Amino acid sequence: MSTLDARQLNELANSFLAFAQAVGDYRYENTLTPAENRELSDLQWTLLNYSDDLFTTSAVLVMNDVADSLATIDEITKDINKTYRKLRNIQKAINVAGAAVTLGAALFSKNPQAVGKAIGGLVKTWKEKEDEEEEEA
Repeated sequence: MSTLDARQLNELANSFLAFAQAVGDYRYENTLTPAENRELSDLQWTLLNYSDDLFTTSAVLVMNDVADSLATIDEITKDINKTYRKLRNIQKAINVAGAAVTLGAALFSKNPQAVGKAIGGLVKTWKEKEDEEEEEA
């Protein structure tokens, strides 16, 4: 079996959370004996714990990806600081600034997947800037 990535783990965590919610709904919508209710309750908690563990593992993987990207962000930041004022394409200047704002918002949201996505977006936007600037030169 291949290793799951952060996105796949997050999807599985959401599935287990949905399973747990369905078990909980069933418990409250049906008349159960105390023993049946206890058994379903135990199963619901197990599903919730699995979901929580999957979310945590997903976040750790995303944060590892983010940690690996910090050097790239530092390099791009230095490059942006040196060359941003020289951009000839106004839309590219807007796109790069927008991607940086998106990264800031993702960091403040404390959502590791949003952070990872925003880092990728900034890198992509900046690389597109470089490609287009070279074509215009």
